[in-house]
Amino acid sequence: MDWNEILERVCSLVKEDGRRILAMKRPEVFEKEGHANFVTSADLASQSFLLEGLAPLVPGAHFFAEEQEEHVLAPGYNWLIDPIDGTTNFMRGLRCSSISVGLVNNGKAVLGVVYQFYSDELFYAVRGKGAFLNGKPIHAADTPCDRALIEVGTSPYNTTFHAATAAIMHKALSCCGDLRRSGSAAVDLCAIAAGRADAFVEARLSPWDYAASSVILEEAGAQITSCAPFTLDFQNSTPVIAGAGEAFDFVCRTAAAVLSGEGGA
Repeated sequence: MDWNEILERVCSLVKEDGRRILAMKRPEVFEKEGHANFVTSADLASQSFLLEGLAPLVPGAHFFAEEQEEHVLAPGYNWLIDPIDGTTNFMRGLRCSSISVGLVNNGKAVLGVVYQFYSDELFYAVRGKGAFLNGKPIHAADTPCDRALIEVGTSPYNTTFHAATAAIMHKALSCCGDLRRSGSAAVDLCAIAAGRADAFVEARLSPWDYAASSVILEEAGAQITSCAPFTLDFQNSTPVIAGAGEAFDFVCRTAAAVLSGEGGA
């Protein structure tokens, strides 16, 4: 396959999708299962647009998207799509939301595109070809832990993880430079790839939240993993830990201790 051509077409598609999302005024809001979990008519329109546009790019590829009723990773190629990552931000006008499109082949992520449509920032990578932001190469930072910015996702939809999240945040705030949370995991993860932040942790993320960013992170020299007994299999919701250098090591240790019940969760 011509990966350059596929990447170019995906990038063009998500930028057009971003323009369409921004043009939608007062989208209808629906509640989903879970605490404070919403979907809007803009999410649904975005997903339909992406499914139609992506279908011809990799013949035979399957789709694994957030607003589908069934989430099954099929053998071969799968597009993993979050049509609006940061729906609550979008609903409230906080101007930090993204479109996330990842391509996974037999359980290995090979292409990722994340578009922050408010700031017009397009992050993208193909496995083995480097990571880029608006055409310029990006690289993860290597910041000493005591000055590191740690991004923490709060897993808001599942109250089971709130205590563990608070424990991780407390430990990170005590040992690192400061905490950040954007409300879009894909944006947070790409910030690490661009050297703007140093590590990320969330007790549970769905595959469409991290599939695209995982390629961008690794191509930028960062790492992304889960903690035992979980793995990043792109099929199930899992803890997600990402970062570079000392900050990544700290977050791995902290998340493993807290999520196993040994660290004050």
